[in-house]
Amino acid sequence: MTDASSPRSLSFRQRLLPLITLSSHVSAPFITTFLLIHLSAPALANVGGSSLSSQVMLLGREYYQTSLAEPYLVLGPLAVHALSGVIRRALIIIRGALPTTTLSFTAYTVLLLLPIHIGIHRILPQTTTPPVLSLGPSELDYSFVQYGLQRWPARTWAMYAVLVGAAITHAVEGSRVLMGNLGLESSVKKPSSNSVVPMNSKVRRKILAAALALPILSGLYVLYKERLYLFADIGRRLEGVYRLSWIYNMQ
Repeated sequence: MTDASSPRSLSFRQRLLPLITLSSHVSAPFITTFLLIHLSAPALANVGGSSLSSQVMLLGREYYQTSLAEPYLVLGPLAVHALSGVIRRALIIIRGALPTTTLSFTAYTVLLLLPIHIGIHRILPQTTTPPVLSLGPSELDYSFVQYGLQRWPARTWAMYAVLVGAAITHAVEGSRVLMGNLGLESSVKKPSSNSVVPMNSKVRRKILAAALALPILSGLYVLYKERLYLFADIGRRLEGVYRLSWIYNMQ
């Protein structure tokens, strides 16, 4: 049996790690493009409320929800990026280093919440049984988001705030790593352990992430405060979608 610490085993990990890292980096721009389009809709609620958000969302779907675009430009890159990250972390842990960075922590957070988000907003609305009866694209606009925010404010706000914050922070931290690996980050002399430069760099990234998340969360607040007008039948169907998720089926 080959020892895990043998040169052959280490050589395999050393060959595999760059390929996994490359897969993660190649998939990142597709995910970033999707995020820019997807998150622009709630951000624009600051300007035009739910009406403008719904219009922008419907336009965005032309990019990321077609039969070809969704698997190849959204779900495929997401799967590659997530799987690459998991494998890379496993290889690092085998070498004895635990992933404790902001980048890895936010990755785990997104990995936990994203399937729930996709289930509620993409899969469950297609349920054909009553009371949902398969909501169509025109019926599944930002009134669906408003309904969740106003009907279950605590859990819906918590999910959106954590998911948006983690995704944006991960993107900001990941862009630094990507630029560094591509040689685009300005090369500076590595400071001593007592230097304040690394902390200032971390603070700047956190400020940037907060600045990017703020208009999205404030847009959600506009949707939360905006009066929601629904036909009783549509309201029951929206309620049915949320109730199919264990998150909203708890009392």
